[in-house]
Order: sequence, then C-alpha cells, then structure tokens
Amino acid sequence: MKSKILEILEKSEGYVSGEVISKEIGISRAAIWKHIKKLRELGYEIGSKTNEGYKLIKTPDYLTGFELERILFTDIIGKKVLFFEEVDSTNNKAKQIASEEKEGTVVISEVQTSGRGRRGREWNSPKGGIYISFILKPNIPPEKAPQLTLVSSLALVETLKSMDKKLDAKIKWPNDILIKGKKISGILTELSSDIEKINHIVVGVGVNLNTDKNALPETGTSLKTEMGENVSIKLFLKLFLEHFDLVYKEYITNGINKIIERWKFNSDTLGKKVKIIGMNETFEGLAKDIDENGALILKTGEKEIKVYSGDVSLR
Repeated sequence: MKSKILEILEKSEGYVSGEVISKEIGISRAAIWKHIKKLRELGYEIGSKTNEGYKLIKTPDYLTGFELERILFTDIIGKKVLFFEEVDSTNNKAKQIASEEKEGTVVISEVQTSGRGRRGREWNSPKGGIYISFILKPNIPPEKAPQLTLVSSLALVETLKSMDKKLDAKIKWPNDILIKGKKISGILTELSSDIEKINHIVVGVGVNLNTDKNALPETGTSLKTEMGENVSIKLFLKLFLEHFDLVYKEYITNGINKIIERWKFNSDTLGKKVKIIGMNETFEGLAKDIDENGALILKTGEKEIKVYSGDVSLR
C-alpha cells in the first residue's frame, strides 16, 4: 500500500486528497494517514494541507530496502530486500533467515565487520563498498550448485558493462571480477542441502563501489575510481538486481549452456598460462576451458586435468 500511495503522489504535480487516494486503492482515509506517517518515518518528506490532501516533496537520499523494492522491475530477485548499515556478514545474515524467506530475498549492507571470502579468509569490507547476498532455491541437484557462481559473475560483469561501455570488466576464475586487471568484486557461494535436494544457496557479492583508493590494496580498484565520479548506490543496485533476475531466470528456464558461452567471452583467464595454488597442490598450465560446473580445464603437458578451486596467477 505504501508503494501505491507513493506512485499516486509521484504522478501528481500538486496535492492529492485523501478521498482520491482512498477511492483509487480501496482503503480508508484513516489507513492512508497511517501509511503516510510510516513513509515519513522512512524519510519521505510529505506535505499535507487541510482540504487539499498530500504532496510528495522529497524522497530520502539514503537507501532503504523498501525504496529499492519499489523501483525494481523483477520477477524473482528483490521482492524482499533487507537493508542494513552494518552487519557481521550478509552471507551469515542470509543463511540465518534462508529457511523462512522466499527465493529471491536479498540482504544488503554498507559495511561488514566480519566479511568472508573463499576458504574462510577475511574479506575487507570498508564503507564505500556494497555487500549483497542472494537467497536462491533452484530446483537443481546439489552437485550443480557451483553453476550459480557462473550465473552471478556473468550478471555482475554484464551490469558493469551496461553502466559504461568503457568499463572492460572481466571474470577471473573462479570468482573474481576485474577491471583493467584489478579486483573490483569477489563472489562467495554457500550451499545448504541434503544428499539429493538443495535447501538453499546463498550467493554473496562484495563490490568496491565508492571505496577510497587508500582503503584498497594495490591489486584492487573501485567503480568510483574507474568512472571518475561517485556512483549512485540506488542506481547500481537497481541495475544489478534486475540483471541478476534476467540471467537467473534464463538459467532456470534454459540451463547453463548459453550462460557458459557468455562467461567464456568475458573471461580474463581462459587462453592464458596460469599457476593455481590449491589446498594441497599447485598446478601450472594453459587455462583451456571450463566445464558445466565451472571447473577449470587445465592443459599440463600432454594431459588435461580439472581444477575445482584455487588461487590463480598469470605466468
């Protein structure tokens, strides 16, 4: 109802009476007043005049989950958005609530105090970045869960390119996004499942949005640095969540094959000689291809092997 009231107020240049709003959305004038009061608490500046009604004067400069929900045009992703100024980890928060929430619920925070990367490593999460976790419940076998990392990285790269064609964003296997060879984002996919059935998958995406250079390592960059100006958090999230929704629906409907083709086109790793440091082994060779679950096919001498995870450096 709050969204419907805002839509009516946004379309009007002047004041709109409570009676008009009441007839249009089918609730009492007393109920409208309660929703107006709640919108004011959320930061919307709404004027009111006796015998004239209500007028939207200003929307909040800061982001709220409600504000993002109402500007999204999606079918699955972002129907519910939980927005925080600070959490320990958006993935932790998402996992805590995943069993109770619908697929597509998104947890977003401006700061993480205990952000995590792969293998439990600390993920630097300073203010200026944006940290997003998606709760997904695809009807796929658990062994295909790594495909969601491919879906997520492709969605982010295509979002960045849609913002500015000069942003030559690339995917570094297995889960990093680079611009001009510097890391702008990392992705962490975590699975909860039984032997045959997925309970949920949480995909965490951290993006250096407006992060200052001095808060980043030499190997990192931010969207602000690459574009030369501050980036609207609201605009970025709208574009990313809508694009994620499109790629995810494509995956659910048609499978992974076309997504893998686009992933390969945007890869920074394939076709290059690499060194991969795994948990217990180190591999060197030519990054030749990926399989349907995102394992890297590495040509080492006369053999081809599959590598499922590791830290990659170019040789």
